[in-house]
Amino acid sequence: MIKHIMGQAVWQCIVLFTILFNGEYMIPENIKKYEYPENPGFVFPGRAEDLDGTELYTKEKDAELGPSRHLTFIFTAFVMLQIFNMICSRKIHDEINIFEGIFRNPIFLIIWVIIIGGQVLITSIGNRVFQVSPDGLSGTQWGLAFAVGFTSFIINLILKFWPDQFCFQIGKDSVHDRRMQKLKDEKEARRLGMTYDAFIKEKEAKEME
Repeated sequence: MIKHIMGQAVWQCIVLFTILFNGEYMIPENIKKYEYPENPGFVFPGRAEDLDGTELYTKEKDAELGPSRHLTFIFTAFVMLQIFNMICSRKIHDEINIFEGIFRNPIFLIIWVIIIGGQVLITSIGNRVFQVSPDGLSGTQWGLAFAVGFTSFIINLILKFWPDQFCFQIGKDSVHDRRMQKLKDEKEARRLGMTYDAFIKEKEAKEME
């Protein structure tokens, strides 16, 4: 489980910081007033300053346009990453099918839908209360935010194939312990030139003596 927590956290930091510092080249914009003049067709950066100290989203810009649409996208993309990761978090022992049994838990589904609905409302009409753009996001930007969230599924799948022995463990985990014991038994069986099944039978027989 730790590998999934750490892996998703690292991935989300990479994604969000990349969008934060390069959003004006990644986030399409169809409303002229929100466009970045130096890169038409893309959103005006919401950072106060560029890396070289050049002023970007000044107080005057905020007074004119309201909270940054760039940062509104980042906020929404961050929440989408959590929403998709909620489904990944249903399975914590590297089960491939994260959707197995999902319809047997209606409370989870109801809460999941409510969170999505709440985020849509906050982004669309939250304005100054939640410091989001007065015009929310465009359809294309919403699609991109959902696509960013979907990457949680991809990272989750990749992490399932990361060997457990290469990640530390916190607390007791019987499934993890059984996996580690199986790896040890397989290694010992190979050392003795035995099949795994034969080794286990011999081991069980000795334990019963």
